[in-house]
Amino acid sequence: MKKSRLTRSLFLALLLGAGSAAPALAEIRAEPVRFEKGRNGATLKGTIRGDETVDYRLRATAGQILDVNLQANNRSAYFNVLPPNDDTALFVGSLSGNSFNGALPRDGEYTVRVYLMRNAARRNESARYTVNFTMAGDKAVSGTAAANPPAIYDASGKIKCATGKPPLDQWCDFRVVRHLASGSAQIWIAHTGTPLHRVLHFAGKRFTTDDGAGVSAKRQDDNWLVSVGGREFYLIPDALIHGG
Repeated sequence: MKKSRLTRSLFLALLLGAGSAAPALAEIRAEPVRFEKGRNGATLKGTIRGDETVDYRLRATAGQILDVNLQANNRSAYFNVLPPNDDTALFVGSLSGNSFNGALPRDGEYTVRVYLMRNAARRNESARYTVNFTMAGDKAVSGTAAANPPAIYDASGKIKCATGKPPLDQWCDFRVVRHLASGSAQIWIAHTGTPLHRVLHFAGKRFTTDDGAGVSAKRQDDNWLVSVGGREFYLIPDALIHGG
């Protein structure tokens, strides 16, 4: 009887040992982003399948402007932007689309994480992609990002705006990149008489900025009246965000 129990115990131990040696989920693959001498941009290509994830890492200093654009043959491919030593994303692609442009908050190594959405990963889908990185040395000025608007966008035009305080008696140029599947958008708004652009992210009926400036928004008919830092004011039509 004792021998039988010992045999069963050994057999159970072997099973547990074998289980602990089973392969884990696909690990994150890290790749550095290096800019060639004299250039401030780089273009990288790759492929992911299932739960594979690629972390592109690059160093930056506070106030530099990072521009990232992802093009993929699978609509479920996105990227997030993570700050140094922090898993709380500055930008979530599945909410805001596949284009990021913003001033970075602090010095350190930033991560651009490319992945497939969970439903596509479970189906073991794959994605071939190209990701473009651009880094500008300009600093953020007075809470606004000195960022270039995207060359590829869904719409452009003018919106009512004001600096300092209402009424909204000025017109500002804008460009918008829409992500209709999630109802989100990124909006680049040119400041009158300056080369600077305010970048607004819209997702979940909420506006945010890349530089962390305080944003308030309220409905006004078929528009959003948006205030940034209590000094910038914009009237954002629903049609700008959602099309139509």
